[in-house]
Amino acid sequence: MNQIIAKRAALFALIFGAAIGLASLLPFFVGFCLFVLSFFSSTIIMLYMKKNEKHLAYLTNEQGAIMGGIVGFFATIGFFITFSPMVCILKLIFKSYYSYMIPDMLKDAMWLFFVLVFMVGIIFALTNSATGMGTTWILNQIQKEPENVDARLDIKIEE
Repeated sequence: MNQIIAKRAALFALIFGAAIGLASLLPFFVGFCLFVLSFFSSTIIMLYMKKNEKHLAYLTNEQGAIMGGIVGFFATIGFFITFSPMVCILKLIFKSYYSYMIPDMLKDAMWLFFVLVFMVGIIFALTNSATGMGTTWILNQIQKEPENVDARLDIKIEE
């Protein structure tokens, strides 16, 4: 796996995490969105990148675990980047909106907020690493291994 694929995966994960963060603003969907974010974000991003083999062609199990960790961490960062400010805004508009202690934490202990986001990102990176490795194992059982799998670049760049 090269840096281009890792950067694309991180960008797609940030966008996916932001979308999950916006969907989590509805209190009914918070549990489901956190479940998807913690376990299946790497699977969703990897299947999207493998669609039509435009962004991703073939991964080994090790590369799948690394990509799953990258996706899990950056999806969590994207989630908190959108979810936290929107919760603060909704708390200002609707006084009865449950704010998950985010406005108080940002006001009184911002360092704790950053530690919390970083640690949740690490935990979600670990769980997504395992699901990413499982996803690549299942995909490798379905498709056959290409001849030049040890090539430096596994996508075609056409100009």
